[in-house]
Amino acid sequence: MNALNPAGLDVNIAGNIWWGGFTAEVTITNTTGRDLDAWSYTFDSPHQLNSAPWGAQLEAESLENGLTRYTLSGNSWGAAIPAGGSITVGFNGQQGVALGQSGSLSADLLLADPQAPLVVEPSPAPEVVALPAAASPEASTMDQAHSSADHGLGHDHGMDGSSAAATYTDITTWGTFHGSNNNSEHNELVGGRTAITTEALVVYNGLRAFAGLEAVGLEAVGEWAFSQGLTNNSQAWGNDIQGVGLWYAMQGAKVGWIADGAYDPQILADIQRTARLGDPADVMAMVEQYGHEGFVEHLRQFSLEEAFINTLKMEPHYGGWMHGRTHGFLEIEGVAIAHDINHLTVLGWDQSQPFMNDTFDWPQWPALDVSDATVINYYQGIVSLGDPLGANLESLPAALAAPAPAAALEEVQAVPEASASEVVVPEAQPIAPAAPAAESTPDPITGAGGAVDVAVSGDLWWGGFTAEITLTNDSQQRIDEWAVSFTSAHRFYGEAWGVDVVTEALGEGLYRYELSGADWGRSIGVGQSMTVGFNALSGEDLGRQGELSADLLLAEGSSITPL
Repeated sequence: MNALNPAGLDVNIAGNIWWGGFTAEVTITNTTGRDLDAWSYTFDSPHQLNSAPWGAQLEAESLENGLTRYTLSGNSWGAAIPAGGSITVGFNGQQGVALGQSGSLSADLLLADPQAPLVVEPSPAPEVVALPAAASPEASTMDQAHSSADHGLGHDHGMDGSSAAATYTDITTWGTFHGSNNNSEHNELVGGRTAITTEALVVYNGLRAFAGLEAVGLEAVGEWAFSQGLTNNSQAWGNDIQGVGLWYAMQGAKVGWIADGAYDPQILADIQRTARLGDPADVMAMVEQYGHEGFVEHLRQFSLEEAFINTLKMEPHYGGWMHGRTHGFLEIEGVAIAHDINHLTVLGWDQSQPFMNDTFDWPQWPALDVSDATVINYYQGIVSLGDPLGANLESLPAALAAPAPAAALEEVQAVPEASASEVVVPEAQPIAPAAPAAESTPDPITGAGGAVDVAVSGDLWWGGFTAEITLTNDSQQRIDEWAVSFTSAHRFYGEAWGVDVVTEALGEGLYRYELSGADWGRSIGVGQSMTVGFNALSGEDLGRQGELSADLLLAEGSSITPL
């Protein structure tokens, strides 16, 4: 970068590295001798930063050399810095180049060229392109040419020529996560990899028809995934149901057709590589060799060959859904979690190996320890919407099964713009009446009586947890604004629903949290309860599974205090 670092501001970068990502802590010290109401910090990095930092806002500009130029500027409690004072803001990121599985983050590891001058301004920086935001459900479907301008990815999706291309909806219609598609080689869909679209649902329902099952919509698949613990969060918000449903429909279609006795993980590398780079006839030959008897004829009879091959081409990391929403923490055989098994369909850079993390080109090791029988049953469970750890599709017919009714297939094949906008979005968790607490009974968490009763619950997962905070209005009037605070040893992960989360590092591994209602979570009626939540990374060992409680969430001696 050409601009010199102005005098008066000092920047220190620290944080922690974890498998596949990191948490950055950026400390800005004001040495100008005057109070500052605003500041910004610009730097280049090869990593993909989460677009929800704490104490700051983040903007990004893609550079031609594969790097990204980020501008971090103060926001909320992190906007102002008094003379001689310091603030520490932060963000999570995914490793764009391998940093290892643990250790301390530094400027050398975060920045593209730590020796180059950095830009630190005590006033807002010039406007740059904002980080990608989640598209609205009303976004238009993919056009037949799949121009790179549609998605801002600078590449072709490789699906041109499909007569039905204009009828399919891109998964990013329902949102993108982590500001990155997380694909190989600077997030480009190279090597024949393509975007995830609703064409996968056509194939998924074709496979269900082969198994004698009725066609279903995205909502049914998404709701199933949430109910089975195959997602980051314990409940869905916004357009999660549709995106999660499409992602898992794609996964089931990619793998669920393989016969139990023929399954081997290498098949998924070979057939996806062939679909992306080889001859369609060779793909069908592999289906005939490894698939359930009669499945290849089923694909041909109902003209599903092209859609099946196009689904095999789809890149699971596309749009960030694999890590942003479908990072399942369901434990499998005591050696892996669902997310590891999902990585079966992610290939290495040369597409010769399955179970890979193609961003870093290393195997998703825990998945390799899971038995083949459990893996194929997991993927067949996606197709049958059954128990992912149970036996599924055990009675697949040896010959052709009756297809789904034509009307049902037409419904999932043609996903026009109007249907995407009419998808039913799950409402926030219903507000159920709660019995008012007796005025003389102290709140078990806050330690005192008051207008708001607070309860903590949630789920533990490997390396973190999902916190669910239930607030009950015990007053005699509606509460339109609420806020609580507490101290915790755990670090906010940047994802929250129904609540704004602001954290402040207190030192010695502790953080002060301030939670306030946001969007649908802002108001609580008289005698009613509402549950909001957020994800966090464990600051101390909580185990790999179980239930979150106030004792586990709060630092010793801390309580949840209404503000």
